[in-house]
Amino acid sequence: MLKVTVKFFAFYRDMTGTEELTLEFPEGSNVRDLLRSLEEKFEGFRGKLLNRKVGSRSYILVRRGEWPDADDPLADGDEFYLFPPLGGG
Repeated sequence: MLKVTVKFFAFYRDMTGTEELTLEFPEGSNVRDLLRSLEEKFEGFRGKLLNRKVGSRSYILVRRGEWPDADDPLADGDEFYLFPPLGGG
């Protein structure tokens, strides 16, 4: 099993009720599996993660300083950072 940690920021932290969450996935899982798991676990994410491109304006997911593709494999010990859309001017 692969252990993966997701750290939540801004209102995602409020929505999930936690700063971080550790999940387990079988070998061969990918980022899409992680997103699916978050949509299933938290009602506020339903329909908002899987149908969007990672790094789009709907959310920002970062791993090792980069935006992973949905088909990228997960690795044991991965840490992901999930941010809501950022704005400014």
